Amino acid sequence: MGFIERLRKPDWLQEMQTTLTFVLVVMAVLGGLTVIALLTGDSLVAQVPTRAVAGVAGATGDLRPGVVIDPHGTVDVLVRNPDAGQLVDKALISMPTYLVTATVLVLLLGVLRRARRDNPFLPATVRRLRVIAVVVLVGGQLAFTIETIAAMDLSARVTNKHMGTIFDVTPVGIWLLLGFGFFAIAEVVNRGRAMRAELDSVI
Repeated sequence: MGFIERLRKPDWLQEMQTTLTFVLVVMAVLGGLTVIALLTGDSLVAQVPTRAVAGVAGATGDLRPGVVIDPHGTVDVLVRNPDAGQLVDKALISMPTYLVTATVLVLLLGVLRRARRDNPFLPATVRRLRVIAVVVLVGGQLAFTIETIAAMDLSARVTNKHMGTIFDVTPVGIWLLLGFGFFAIAEVVNRGRAMRAELDSVI
């Protein structure tokens, strides 16, 4: 009967808390494996401008007629026995986003735990949601900047100073959307708290 009742009335805060915990564990494992692979591997993959690789720009290979490799794009190259600088750049290409995401999930997990234990409409909940919003906005843009610079530097380190990367500004928009979204959620909770306090004073 308890199981059936739980199916009818799920505790979505608990479900979300469990999901976030699982995601954080998976991220920790994958992050550890990535670092180990980077430190122990004898090669790494880097993106370089197509123009830096002779014979690649405009090549057709086994492509269909009319399809050629973009001369203004990038291609993946395998770097054997990378030096320390190349390894640092490779780590900086993905780790900042990973760290910002993990930080946001940990903070959000704390908000969920607090909401399940106490009244969710508390000033502390609003403050924590606003902290998450700031971390997303500032950390996300900083991560994007660091990763872009690292990608360009790695390209320059494995070619004759050809710095190249594809400037995809999509992450910037995503971070902005998420950051303002958390600010909006914080404001919803704050207004709910104010309304609840007003009702309590009337009653």
